[in-house]
Amino acid sequence: MIRRVLTGLALGAALLASSPAAHAGKTLTIGTAAAPDSLWGQAFNEWKKSVEKDGKGAVTLDIKFGSTQGSEATMVDKLKAGQLAGAGLSSAGLAKINRNLQLPGSLTDWAKLDKMRATMGAEFEKMLTDGGLSLITWGDIGYAHFLSKGFAVRVPDDLKGKNPWIYGDDPVLKTFYAKVGGVNPFSAELLAVTSNLDNGKINCLAISALAAEMLQWSSKFDNGVDDVRGIVVGAVVISTDSLGQLPADVKKMVLDYGKGLNYKGTSLASRIRSEDAAAWTRFKSRSGVKIYTPTADDKAKWVPVFKAARDSLKGTTFNGALLDRVEAAAK
Repeated sequence: MIRRVLTGLALGAALLASSPAAHAGKTLTIGTAAAPDSLWGQAFNEWKKSVEKDGKGAVTLDIKFGSTQGSEATMVDKLKAGQLAGAGLSSAGLAKINRNLQLPGSLTDWAKLDKMRATMGAEFEKMLTDGGLSLITWGDIGYAHFLSKGFAVRVPDDLKGKNPWIYGDDPVLKTFYAKVGGVNPFSAELLAVTSNLDNGKINCLAISALAAEMLQWSSKFDNGVDDVRGIVVGAVVISTDSLGQLPADVKKMVLDYGKGLNYKGTSLASRIRSEDAAAWTRFKSRSGVKIYTPTADDKAKWVPVFKAARDSLKGTTFNGALLDRVEAAAK
């Protein structure tokens, strides 16, 4: 996922009261941008193995990796059309279900994100339910750092004349760059980013270090900002209709194991958070890379731009009152 965004949690379903072996087999096709050997891919495969082993043939999870089911917007369309049973989505994909699932809040560390989820998670889950989807698990992708090629991004004016990547039609970054002024954002789906980094049409972006590493983008940048600009998150969702076609015990198993979505007994959330930090350390230590740590004065110059972007999005693209509550819940 990936500007924004897939985001894990603890494997452990209760033993089922009735035997799934008595049910006819059902295949649930799940799409994801993750590669099969990534942390997310490993967790998906662990989910698949556990469900199929204990389900004794009652259900099969057919995981389609590497964006083979199309962009996140396409996967959401397929979910709605019944062509996919589930999908791993970043916040950009979730926004296709309900725009308020991509709120541009002030979440800049894991503790704030955890606080907000504890307070408002059920409210966001209802947005999925209203869209005909059930939550398997919220997911994390990592801290967003600004990476660039051939120049440093210290203050907003450093972006003027540059070509940052925007994931599809993401309104958040589009609005933000418009408030900076003089920026030439380049809109592209995930699979089109690498070629446009190579030909120079994209020369900077905000992304988690772990995602950049797994997408093999890290080596294409020689500058990074040692400051967190936001947290890239997402979720794994499944069609409520698809779940409804399963017997009650099988449905419970799919949901219970999915809420764990771990790898070899270790929480995916904790692994991603630690691996993302390690990936950022690797990027910073790479030969030829320049890392900039913003001063207090530099940070202050970003504040009015972020505020102008959020104010512009409030009440138009997003529910302003909801955004205020997200920010309050994270404090």
